[in-house]
Amino acid sequence: MRNAERGVTLVEVMLAASILALTVLAVFEGIAVSARIARENAEYLQADAYAFDLAWKRYNESYGALRKLVSERPFDENIVSNAAPMLYRKDSPAKSHTTIRRITNPSDTSVEFGVLISVDVEWGAEGARRHLSATHTATVFKSGVEDD
Repeated sequence: MRNAERGVTLVEVMLAASILALTVLAVFEGIAVSARIARENAEYLQADAYAFDLAWKRYNESYGALRKLVSERPFDENIVSNAAPMLYRKDSPAKSHTTIRRITNPSDTSVEFGVLISVDVEWGAEGARRHLSATHTATVFKSGVEDD
């Protein structure tokens, strides 16, 4: 037998080791990316649930109380750690932005139909703040029996 037929050459071993190293690196990078995406999705879901809960809470208030809160500027509130632990950061707290606006007749703005409640949530580190892509809204229609 000749020497070339008895074993694996150094070049073949180095090539196989390089392919294995690249495969391991790709797998670990895929795991890291998957973990980041899972964390971001969990944060988004918690922000979405928090906004929905806040909109629902406002929706269940009396019409008179909601009417007193009507403003063009949002009410900003810091979200505490036990309300949404995944969004909480000591250095840059998550915030909710709630806006309550009048819904009026387009042809006669003195006629009020109800109020529109909009809630958005902002979270993340200062340099990379995230918002919900769409705010949660709830509409409370005036029934005519409210005590303004």
